[in-house]
Amino acid sequence: MLEQDAMLIRRPLLTGHQHIDGLWFSSDRLDLHERAGLILEYWQPGARAYRFADGDVLQFARPESVLCETLVGWPLVRQGRGLSSALLDPQELRALPAADLWLVRGSQVQALQLRDAQLLAPGQWLDISACTLLDTFDCHAPVLEPVPPLRVTDVREILGGALGPVSPEREGVMQALIERQRHAPKSPPAKATAAGNGEWDSREPASFPALKLGATLALVTAVLWMANQGQHAPLTPMPTLSSDQVFAVVGVTLVGGLFLTGFLWGLNRALRRGRTPVSGTPTAPVAPGIAARSEPRRHKPAAWRRWLTRLTLHSRLSTLYGKRQAAYVRRMLEMFEDGNFEEALRHAIPLKGEQSGDEQSFGTPQRRQDLALDRQNGASRSMFFEEGMTEHLRQVYRQSYERLDRAGRIEEAVFILAELLKERQQALDYLEKHARYQQAADLALAWDMPPGVIVRLLCLAENWQRALLVARRDDAFGDAVLMLQAKSPETADRLRLEWAEALIAKGLWLQAVDVIWSLPAERPRAAQWLLNAESAGGRLAIGALVKRAILLPDTLEAYGEWVEDVRDDPARGSERAALAEALLEHKAQSSALAWLAGATVHAILADQFSGHGRLNFNQLQALVKMSRDKLLQADLPGQALKRPAVVSLDRVGSTLEWSAPASGNRPILDAVPLHDERYLLGLGEAGALVVDAQGKTLFHFAVPAQQIVIGHSRQVALALTRRDRLWRISKLDLVSRTATDLGVLALDVFAKVFDGTAWTVGRDRELRVVDVDREFETLWHVGDLPARVHALETDQHNEYLWLLEMGGILALWHYRLPERRLISRDPGIDVIEADFGLPSATGQAAQYLIKYDSEGPPVLVLKQGGARKGYRLPGNLREEEWDQTVWPFLFEDWLLIRYGVEEEATRWHFIHRASDRLCVSLHWPQAQVQARRLGTDWLLFDDQGRLSHINLDHASQHNLTLH
Repeated sequence: MLEQDAMLIRRPLLTGHQHIDGLWFSSDRLDLHERAGLILEYWQPGARAYRFADGDVLQFARPESVLCETLVGWPLVRQGRGLSSALLDPQELRALPAADLWLVRGSQVQALQLRDAQLLAPGQWLDISACTLLDTFDCHAPVLEPVPPLRVTDVREILGGALGPVSPEREGVMQALIERQRHAPKSPPAKATAAGNGEWDSREPASFPALKLGATLALVTAVLWMANQGQHAPLTPMPTLSSDQVFAVVGVTLVGGLFLTGFLWGLNRALRRGRTPVSGTPTAPVAPGIAARSEPRRHKPAAWRRWLTRLTLHSRLSTLYGKRQAAYVRRMLEMFEDGNFEEALRHAIPLKGEQSGDEQSFGTPQRRQDLALDRQNGASRSMFFEEGMTEHLRQVYRQSYERLDRAGRIEEAVFILAELLKERQQALDYLEKHARYQQAADLALAWDMPPGVIVRLLCLAENWQRALLVARRDDAFGDAVLMLQAKSPETADRLRLEWAEALIAKGLWLQAVDVIWSLPAERPRAAQWLLNAESAGGRLAIGALVKRAILLPDTLEAYGEWVEDVRDDPARGSERAALAEALLEHKAQSSALAWLAGATVHAILADQFSGHGRLNFNQLQALVKMSRDKLLQADLPGQALKRPAVVSLDRVGSTLEWSAPASGNRPILDAVPLHDERYLLGLGEAGALVVDAQGKTLFHFAVPAQQIVIGHSRQVALALTRRDRLWRISKLDLVSRTATDLGVLALDVFAKVFDGTAWTVGRDRELRVVDVDREFETLWHVGDLPARVHALETDQHNEYLWLLEMGGILALWHYRLPERRLISRDPGIDVIEADFGLPSATGQAAQYLIKYDSEGPPVLVLKQGGARKGYRLPGNLREEEWDQTVWPFLFEDWLLIRYGVEEEATRWHFIHRASDRLCVSLHWPQAQVQARRLGTDWLLFDDQGRLSHINLDHASQHNLTLH
């Protein structure tokens, strides 16, 4: 315990509403039993209690908002890495000795270290002898969030009861069909979903194409022949045929028919044999409350139907079905004119929308049983009308909609907008106009409208659980807040607060401050977030200082000494460069940043003149102008300053020969680069470390870490450790330096990067996106993949999924993020027949083999997209050892090849694929080496404490050894 000399503390007490992080119970005011009772009263899960000679301290696991005057003990807030009983400004904080707890008593500050205290166990103070103990649940098996089946919402529920009940006859028919299907032999499921009884559907079910083609050819030939015969004039009497001639004609006809039938049957078998069955895009059932996205149906008209459509449009056959369709349209229009909307809407023909195809329907539609809305996206068959008929129908439908609207028949009016006119956005606006928010939200989910529209409607319907799930799944907070701000500001403010919390969970502290600053009541909270960002140091602290200068200029004076240190210290050039970049990002706020720019611009210019700067001439001019230094603006040279040449790795003149660092004594199981020349290392059961460029430990997480999943912000991460069939998962906050145990999951593959909350995992035939901050709640899910998940590669915009099918076939699925759209689904490579299959990180299938030459080194032959390229591997081993030592890593721009050159040593070749140039040859004294890429950074590390960082932009290598 240290007693600090008397010093002036401007605010020695905490008053009013505060977010506190602990409580101090002094032994001068409270005895032992009173302190114990207060600790139990204020206890929260994850809290810790310590006992000093002068009192007890209760440290909360998370901040708690309280009114300080109502507390018995002293409230404590986090200042930097310790707790304090007063709000200290940075100058006061720097004057204090290093400690875990500062107690301010008048003009004296008492500094305490937790290592000098006794850790208390309040759980042992409770008497549980009268409680009955029960067997606990076996937690060895993972408890996953249950994924319910896809919830099918009847449109009758969405639109209310105005449509009338379903007829008993329909229920009887449906029950009979269900019983018939139940007793029928099992067959593969149909690929397309047929329309229900309550839906008018012009799409025809798939049928036997050969039979249709044969019947169509016969019909067309007969009709054309009769039409041509009718045009011959004058008529001549037909000659009388003998019995032998009649038998000959009949025989030729029978033989020709049999031949044609056999030919078509064989052609159909050949086509079916060559066609690979492709299932429809898997629907994505999600967590409870979120409807699955509606995937567009990929309907491709059959070749025979396209041919028949073109044929009938240019022949007299169009009149055969055109008359029937014209009569149908005439009857339908009469119903609209008579005002019989009940029947007119059941016979109405939908107009062609954006998803409609060019395939013609040859029949007439059937009457609808009810006014169910089509909840699918995809092409369908439609009638071809005469010129002007489509516009006439549009006018009739629009006039009918207006009449129904005036009559207050909302359901029928919505049906015309959505189903007949295909104006779905207008239908949603119409429902919103009549305050039917939940109905509009359900339809928006079913129609897969933009995520911002869905979230906005769910918020208006007060369905916050589903709104937040959709917003977190699709990152749709910003659009929804913008849509809500004008008409529903209170709802927008509530969603804005949720948005800020989601950004904090992703490690985006400064963005969260921007989001929440427009809420005056939450500005103290935003100020605390700025303090947390400043305590993290590095680029984040620099950005927080610039943000403080814009939002809280009155508090900037306390940072004068820190700014002077950054300006005058020659070793802090990287911080000055980061400050210059942060200032230029906020050029629009030049008046608020004038003092900060003027205090540092001279040092930034000095760095530029000495060859260490990274700014161009225009950026320097903007920075000098921001400082409002007229003399400096006049003295600034009129031409660009000389900048040091930066050569990227793909432009080096000759091959760089690099070597591995010296060995250490701590194994590195995984590693990722962070900002500010820091690294996050996974050490297995020894936990996770954050080290600087020299290998010095900055802070430690006491959670096992065999694998690391890094967030896009590089401020949060997941630490994973295998436990038999399960993975134990913890979330690491690199700003607050805390670790949270999330539980266990059964996984086969998982993404090595995530956005901070949504994480993609796979197991067997299942792909899932879970929310790590909400007990692995499912945000998106595909549970019926056609094959087992083999590999998964993810970046910020793409997700590549490799599936291992039966027989050893690798298939590739490509999803686009964040919408998670299935962009492509390509057949991969046969890993059994191929020499070696190589799933790449860019979703490209490749194969490789090793070709030996008795007169030279072996050659790695890479086969991709029909092209072959060879790469020599000098320093080879014996042939039988190559299968285990050679392994290529394929990326879009680079090819890495690892191969053995000695008993234990390996060599790494970095080859630029566009130029096929060997840019780096790296020698590593061990065979078991791991490589990991994150952007333009490569990390190579092993279990002997070696780590090598290779940067592609600067063609640089940095080695460190972990001791």
